[in-house]
Amino acid sequence: MPMTFEHSARTSIDYDQCPKYENSYRLESYRPFRPDPVDEIIKTMMNNRLEDIIYDAATAPSLCSEIAADIRKKIMKLQFDRYKIVVVVTIIEKASQSLRTNLGFLWDDEKDNYSIYSFETQTFFAYCYVIGAYYE
Repeated sequence: MPMTFEHSARTSIDYDQCPKYENSYRLESYRPFRPDPVDEIIKTMMNNRLEDIIYDAATAPSLCSEIAADIRKKIMKLQFDRYKIVVVVTIIEKASQSLRTNLGFLWDDEKDNYSIYSFETQTFFAYCYVIGAYYE
């Protein structure tokens, strides 16, 4: 019984289509997450989108999602290298109640960072926090 071998020659086109990964030996970011420009983006977006709004329970969840997506798009344009960006926007109706929130993190103090902004009107209270978590 004769043996046959199949040999497929890879062309340079095949190698161009292979995924290219960043070198794993570099442990620092060229553009680390900085909260100062993120603070400005959050402040501008929250003020522009929420200043003339009256609280409505039916539209608040979708408004939070839209604002968070818009903020994330603007932050991604800053091109923080090797960072995962998490944006959370919350709108809470003022109904004679008190509010207390806590954020806890388990992260690297040197590389990870965050930014928080709160906005208040007569009918609601809103806050946004952005987390920049270093990702190797």
